[in-house]
Amino acid sequence: MKAAPRPRVPDRDAPFAPAAFERLRAHPDFRSVVEAHARANLDFYGALPLLGRWLISDLGRSALTGAALVLDSLPGGLTAAGLIHAASTNRACSRGRVLGYLECCEMNGLIVPLAGVPRSPTARLILTPRFLDQMIRSTALNLASVVRLAPEIAPAIPRLETPDFRRGLFARLGILTASRPDLFAGPPRPVDLFLQRDGGVRLLDWLIIAQRPGRARLLEACAFSRTALGRAGFVSRTHVTRLLADGEAGGLLQVGARHIEFAPALSDDVERHHALVFEALRAAAESALDD
Repeated sequence: MKAAPRPRVPDRDAPFAPAAFERLRAHPDFRSVVEAHARANLDFYGALPLLGRWLISDLGRSALTGAALVLDSLPGGLTAAGLIHAASTNRACSRGRVLGYLECCEMNGLIVPLAGVPRSPTARLILTPRFLDQMIRSTALNLASVVRLAPEIAPAIPRLETPDFRRGLFARLGILTASRPDLFAGPPRPVDLFLQRDGGVRLLDWLIIAQRPGRARLLEACAFSRTALGRAGFVSRTHVTRLLADGEAGGLLQVGARHIEFAPALSDDVERHHALVFEALRAAAESALDD
């Protein structure tokens, strides 16, 4: 017999409603959760092998990796044609980059063709345990952050090891994000300074945890070194310098010799980004747990 649906938290039935974001950002632990999330992701990323970092090192590959998980969880499965369509719809990257991603994944044993099926753009592709293990651990880490803001989804973490539940969670994530292209594939935003760059999210994580305690905004100012930032993102000092220069040119930050100050608009958008990620995970986990 199917278990009765779990009781819902009041006023949390509409994913991505303005009130949902306001509630997350108003939570007294929101900033500390973002900081702990940044630290945990830095540690996770730093422990990955080169190929594992490659899967998620910039927005394009991260989007393709997420789309591969979603498509693998849907009835039609993962195909080259499906991934190309998803990348085009989400404006994540070009057809050529999708094909290059799939080629690299196949060469390194992350994705394999379905045995006995002729190769074609619509032929089923299979995610290997090597691919899935990293993404299960990454999803568990992300859910652990969300649980501090929405403890009712805590049962989702151990159930990630169950294939049916895991597929349900990833399918719901795909459906939810596809339902709001204005949020996930909208116009350029300040946080794209980091999201669009190789290793950029890890640079942002480093800058978040370098902030002083008791500040008024998530990002205000911090001491920094280009060498330390480069190590965090596994990128060169030149790469860091170019990113910071682009941020200055866009009015998002000011760089001194060993000090950075962040514009309020960038800080606010980084908070918005984390609230969006947390809300997507919360809503998908809640729905999957109710199934």
